[in-house]
Amino acid sequence: MTGKKEEKKHMEKTEEDSRAKVNDKDISTSSESGNVDKDSNNINEKLKELESQYLRLMADYQNLQKRTVQEKEDWYKFAGQRTIEALMPALDTFDYACNSISPESEKEKLIQDFKLVFESLIKALNEVGLEVIDETGIPFDPFYHEPLQQVHTNELPNHTIMQVLKKGYMLNKKVIRPAMVAVSVNPSGDKEESSSQETMHGKEMDDDSSEKKHLGDG
Repeated sequence: MTGKKEEKKHMEKTEEDSRAKVNDKDISTSSESGNVDKDSNNINEKLKELESQYLRLMADYQNLQKRTVQEKEDWYKFAGQRTIEALMPALDTFDYACNSISPESEKEKLIQDFKLVFESLIKALNEVGLEVIDETGIPFDPFYHEPLQQVHTNELPNHTIMQVLKKGYMLNKKVIRPAMVAVSVNPSGDKEESSSQETMHGKEMDDDSSEKKHLGDG
């Protein structure tokens, strides 16, 4: 009888231990599930925050693109504003000259007004960087000049600008149109140059003949 009682007590204790383990396992599982839910909520909040930042950045980028396009359009639209502003005094002078003309106007006054308008125009264009190429008596420079005529003369050095047939222009030191010019050509200089070239050519032929003779003797 005593053995049965002890066996019964042992079985009851084993069942209690099993139930305790099950309860501990349930508590542990419940705790882990709570941690997972908390982590999931944190991740979702972080994703929402990142999405909000992304949308703000996209909106800022699109606004920047729109501003850039608008500024570019405005730049093209008003690129000539500085030039127009510089030309306004010349336009005012021209307008004044036109209004002052009458059938009774003297020829000298008309010429004077015309020169005044032209001087105002050149001054205005100089303010925006325009320079005139119209100097004579200087050596020909293919960078600034385009030869239209050759004048044979010994009164000026060879290849000197004798006359500007059409003025050239530079904008901020960049040539936008070379001056069309007449250039001096010295007849004696041409003959000397031709004679010098013939002498050099003859010397080269003599050198070639000597070399061939030397090779033949060898």
